[in-house]
Amino acid sequence: MRVGVGPQTGSCESCHECGRGEEQLCPKKIKSYNTATGDSQQPYTYGGFSKRLRVRAKWAFPIPEEIPAEYAGPLLCAGITTWTPFVHNKIRKGQKVGICGFGGLGHMAVQFAAKMGCETYVITRSLNKKKEAEKFGASGFIVSTDEKQMHSHVRSFDFLLSTISGDGVVYEEFFKLLRPDGIFCCVGLPPKISFKPNLLVVNRLTFCGSYLASHSDIKSMLQFCAKHKVLPQIETLKMTAENANKALEKIAKNSVRYRMVLVNS
Repeated sequence: MRVGVGPQTGSCESCHECGRGEEQLCPKKIKSYNTATGDSQQPYTYGGFSKRLRVRAKWAFPIPEEIPAEYAGPLLCAGITTWTPFVHNKIRKGQKVGICGFGGLGHMAVQFAAKMGCETYVITRSLNKKKEAEKFGASGFIVSTDEKQMHSHVRSFDFLLSTISGDGVVYEEFFKLLRPDGIFCCVGLPPKISFKPNLLVVNRLTFCGSYLASHSDIKSMLQFCAKHKVLPQIETLKMTAENANKALEKIAKNSVRYRMVLVNS
């Protein structure tokens, strides 16, 4: 059996969040990378750069045969990050969904929404990404800097998922796109978020975030991906120190489409 390990490898198992099956919200969660170990020889966990990784069985998830190994890693990171908001917010077939930003997270979110049967739009600043968005299942495309395009979709979306991590976003323009009782959910991490609450109040909107996934949601995501052939778009390099640095350089230049994977021989 093949198994995969994601960003989280433990929790306290005694707090309220663990008790209700939301281990990713545990205040004492253990992550597979950059987590203090208390061991002077290896002060922090190394994640995918480790030579070996030992975790409790419950944190090692069976990978379906339909998912090649090199695609499983991104699914257990970008995949679970964008899957959970749809599940938690009970997004259903026929709803109009917008994915704000189109990159490593966004291209996964588009596939999930489209395969769920949602009317799926990509909302981004660049018209250059339209063909790629359509390739992944988007039924519509909105250039966020085009006032006419944005205005034509006012009060029409049920759910907006923001994968944006850059700053300078005028969030009020996105709130205008939501119907009353609509939801704006963040999985991107911009340095700062600022907006006036007027539209949230008068249209009874929900502004929320989402983080990783519970055990049950990780399992359901993997099964959904296997059934509907949902996979990340990746670039691969052989696992060497030189290639690790090369991969980081490509990420810094924003030239990766859309996830970089170091593969063991």
